[in-house]
Amino acid sequence: MGLHIIRAFFIVVSTLAGSYWMPTQRLTGTLFGFGGALFVVALELALGRLPVRKLVVAVFGLLVGLVTAILVANFVLLFPPGEEIGEALLRFCLYVVFSYLGVMISIKGVEELGLFLPFLSREQPKEHAVVVDTSVLIDGRVFDLARGGFLEGTIVIPKFVMKELHDLADCSSEVKRQRGRRGLEVLKKLRGEQGLTVKIYDIDYPEIEAVDAKLVRLAASLGGRLLTNDFNLARVAEVQNVKVLNLNTLATLMRPRLMSGEEISIKIVREGKEAGQGVGYLDDGTMVVVENASSQIGRVVDIVVQSSIQTATGRIIFARMR
Repeated sequence: MGLHIIRAFFIVVSTLAGSYWMPTQRLTGTLFGFGGALFVVALELALGRLPVRKLVVAVFGLLVGLVTAILVANFVLLFPPGEEIGEALLRFCLYVVFSYLGVMISIKGVEELGLFLPFLSREQPKEHAVVVDTSVLIDGRVFDLARGGFLEGTIVIPKFVMKELHDLADCSSEVKRQRGRRGLEVLKKLRGEQGLTVKIYDIDYPEIEAVDAKLVRLAASLGGRLLTNDFNLARVAEVQNVKVLNLNTLATLMRPRLMSGEEISIKIVREGKEAGQGVGYLDDGTMVVVENASSQIGRVVDIVVQSSIQTATGRIIFARMR
């Protein structure tokens, strides 16, 4: 809000200044001041989209280009053309050309400059960082996990993840809007919790469109770990040698183990794939396949655990009627 007020004030002052400086043509001066102010604001907004490091090297390249142009112009004009207009035109052309070359070469060579000026490098200093995925914030369990001391290091929330949450919160779909608001609420709780180190990373990768790919890139550049519950994102990160903390995998591992021969009670909710099988679920969502229980749908029955298997989506328990 404050930035909008400053921009509006700048436009008003520029418009009045244009009218004041051209008293004989106030309308022209007013339009000139207003148009010039709009151009400056548009330029400021365009520059704001550039990463700070690229803006820094662009200014550095501009200065180097101008200094080079001045030196070259002084050398060339040791033998002046004889006309003041020709000399001015030559200087102008040299300034424009070398300024352009300085800006473009410095931006393209920003990674090489980072070897001498570390703050210009895309690669951030390595740290014990945990880069948090959008789905994890929406899930909400990350807050309890962090508060319990099970997340070591700095919790990193990229700006593009926050943007995705804001977009969801403003979505026309009620379900998506609730998901976005839940993610923002969890983020607020994380930032307000004492003892947690949470950093909002103002970084983006304009050349990458997908948020998932940006998350993998950031985790790799920080040398940190990626916290997610997205199965596909976890696979992509692992292929690129990025360490992954999968909340679903953790939840599966923390489920209590039922040993063969244990007796429990469970409600049969539907038929299984094989003839005579009935299917029920434990409180944690684990599926239980019971032999000869298809006739017991809707009832709570006593069963005896026989075996269990671990799959990519979770654990399945096989049992029989007691």
